[in-house]
Amino acid sequence: MDLVYKALMLTQGGRTGTVQSDDGGFKLKLAVPAAMGGKGDGSNPEQLFAGAFGACFEQSVRHIAKKGHLPLKGCYVEAALSMFITFEDAYRMALTLTVHMAGPLDQATADNLIERAKGICPYVDATKNNVSLTLNAVLDTPVTA
Repeated sequence: MDLVYKALMLTQGGRTGTVQSDDGGFKLKLAVPAAMGGKGDGSNPEQLFAGAFGACFEQSVRHIAKKGHLPLKGCYVEAALSMFITFEDAYRMALTLTVHMAGPLDQATADNLIERAKGICPYVDATKNNVSLTLNAVLDTPVTA
């Protein structure tokens, strides 16, 4: 396996601290969500995770479409992350990715596209058996009969 990229992020202060990249290009104040007992006055790790996962999955969809010469004219991903607590006081996550696609695609092709993207997305692979993942394909410009 060849190394393609290595990211280094620095955190300090936990959920009420900061996160930043080693090159200084990204820096963000973190806050505990109000639903989890915090003030909710900043972004939280779950938002960052959902956003990063969505971006990576979207790139996987675009890659598969391009490689397969599919008529995908555009897409975006809505990533909804839910946190749960078990009876053992452990936190668990569920993520729903809704992939909105534009172009002359039918539903079967769109569904197949996200299933194939699931097979190459490193975030899907890294969270297998750890995060409940639901995928939905939505045609923003459905093909008419």
